[in-house]
Amino acid sequence: MDIRTFRENRAKFTWDELAAYDGRWVAFSPDGSRIVASAVDLLELEPLIRAAGEDPDRVGYERIEFDDKISLGAAEYF
Repeated sequence: MDIRTFRENRAKFTWDELAAYDGRWVAFSPDGSRIVASAVDLLELEPLIRAAGEDPDRVGYERIEFDDKISLGAAEYF
């Protein structure tokens, strides 16, 4: 994996494109240009990566979280 190419391609994903993956783990292709698979937890993700024809050791992992809450002490506001 060429990390520079990965980062450049990964940065091209918009917030709107990633919103569908909120709260999920995402596996990006080795060059960062596409999403290979996604799942709620990492244990579920590996078989999906393999099913997509990719090697789990060669993809980039990221948890996508759009936190629209503001925590103020013990209280949370939406």
